[in-house]
Amino acid sequence: MKFKGMPYPIIPDAKGLLHTQSGIDQVKADMLSLLLTNPGERVFMPTYGTPLRTLMFEHNDLELISAARGMIIQSISQWEPRITIEAIEVTNGLEQDSLDKHDDLTEQGAILSIKIVFFDPESILDLQELVLELPLSGTSTSANLSTRSDVSVLSRDAAGEN
Repeated sequence: MKFKGMPYPIIPDAKGLLHTQSGIDQVKADMLSLLLTNPGERVFMPTYGTPLRTLMFEHNDLELISAARGMIIQSISQWEPRITIEAIEVTNGLEQDSLDKHDDLTEQGAILSIKIVFFDPESILDLQELVLELPLSGTSTSANLSTRSDVSVLSRDAAGEN
């Protein structure tokens, strides 16, 4: 991949200048920006983003997980033509090994975990992974729910949309 841009979050380099990055790191930063931007926040691009914040006060159940997954698939297929999605996994809660050993687990059900496995169509053997954990305020109705499936979100060129 030959893309260059600003990292997300934007951070200065050692000299205090804004640094740039390229390749798959830039694609991951752009996907993170896409997932964390609410539609309507970007000037002159009112449909850019993923409306995950609309789910913030909903119950963390299978319906919410399915809605979040659908939102992610829709926004990536619309705004990220550089990659092909291999799988999207959305789960309720966190993996036990990612928690502090002293955590009392009272808030574990209030986390929506998202894992996106993707690849660059020019380098199909190099699978990449983006993991995002979103806090929710709604209560969980069941412990450790998940939905996973392999999906194919084609790039615009592959789908014939130019």
